[in-house]
Amino acid sequence: MTKNKAILLTIISALIYGFTPVLCSMTYEFGNNPYTLTFFRSLFVLPILGVLIIKNKISLKLNKDEFFKMIIIGMFGAVFTTLLLYSSYSYIGVGTATTLHFMYPLFVLVICHFVYKDHITTRQYISLFLAMVGIAFFIDFNDFSRIQGVAMALVSGVTFAIYLVGIEKAGLSSMNNYKLSFYLSAIVSVSLLVFNIFTNQIIFIQPVSNYLLMVCIGLLASFIALIFLKIGIQELGSTLASMFCLFEPISSVVFGFILLNESVGIMKILGCLFIVAAMALLVIKSKKA
Repeated sequence: MTKNKAILLTIISALIYGFTPVLCSMTYEFGNNPYTLTFFRSLFVLPILGVLIIKNKISLKLNKDEFFKMIIIGMFGAVFTTLLLYSSYSYIGVGTATTLHFMYPLFVLVICHFVYKDHITTRQYISLFLAMVGIAFFIDFNDFSRIQGVAMALVSGVTFAIYLVGIEKAGLSSMNNYKLSFYLSAIVSVSLLVFNIFTNQIIFIQPVSNYLLMVCIGLLASFIALIFLKIGIQELGSTLASMFCLFEPISSVVFGFILLNESVGIMKILGCLFIVAAMALLVIKSKKA
């Protein structure tokens, strides 16, 4: 696969992740909550992945090393990230929390450079700086008085960075796409079901429309976007792939404006422009490479 194709798939995954919150908000209008949504979106995609695995005669066997790596990465990337990010919404605004979460490319770079001694180019540093400036334009600084929520949102970025780096460094990026998606979705479903014993957050009885929307969200986020992101990490590395994931907040702004009539102020427009400039710098470099 060419690097340009890997970049395109990574960007598409970011656009999908940016679109799915629009569908999520539709389910919230009918009594759903983020905890329930995360559980069902992972659960509903399991039968689809199971059929594809059987059809393609893919072995689900894991050795002991792969099993423990899968558990750790799945818990950090999907379970802890989701619970921390959604919990932060109780203390600070959703926009601020999500924006702080998108500091994860910085955390990816730090982990790769200082833990794995990866070489980071000057162009990547400049791109990251531009992207972080862009992200800053999305932040409501009035929310920073609620330190607990800020900390949760930032830590969710750290756990997601560990997830992205882990997929690459633990060798899981070479695993079959369906197999990896199946196990990650299973870990989320089982973990949240266990957590529900203590939290009682999952709403099992909902309107049919909510279930249909959650099936769509599962197909998009836990299947298509996850596989595309995994391919991006495999071909580009976690540092570069995480930077292209910054198209997600732009996607959220665009789809929120088109489908939910959300306002788009000058600060968000400036933020989008800085992020686009950062991504353009990376794409130009990649084409030359």
